[in-house]
Amino acid sequence: MKEVGYEQIATVLETWDAARFGSKDFDNEFGMVALERLFELQPRAKKVFGYDQREEVGKSHANVHASAFAGLFDSIFQMLGPDLEFIQAILRQVGHRHKSMGVSPSFFPYMGQAVIHAVEKYLGKPLTAEQRAVWEEVYDSISNEIVKNILQ
Repeated sequence: MKEVGYEQIATVLETWDAARFGSKDFDNEFGMVALERLFELQPRAKKVFGYDQREEVGKSHANVHASAFAGLFDSIFQMLGPDLEFIQAILRQVGHRHKSMGVSPSFFPYMGQAVIHAVEKYLGKPLTAEQRAVWEEVYDSISNEIVKNILQ
């Protein structure tokens, strides 16, 4: 995994915390906002959640996943830093779990866009160009590690 610098971590945590504290029900809402954007950007991702079976099945699976989404990002962001072995072990598990769910590595760039979209929604304003670049770099580092484990 590509090392993430202290300043990058600080930028992501600062904007993440600002977004998080802008909503009373962030944990439940953030994930759904990100997933809805993902489905707009990459409709094939809906199949992973069972939308190809029935709309109700898809919504149920998406709601369960969405509620865990913010917590997963919280945990990952808090682990960013010099101890790469620890976070790599966690991301390896995340990759294996995504593989078992049938998540395509091609979905990850769209998910990155969806996460940034959701962060901006809860910030109430767009990220600056510098913040966006940092978010993209940190997300790419995390997602590349997950994808590496999906492909194994």
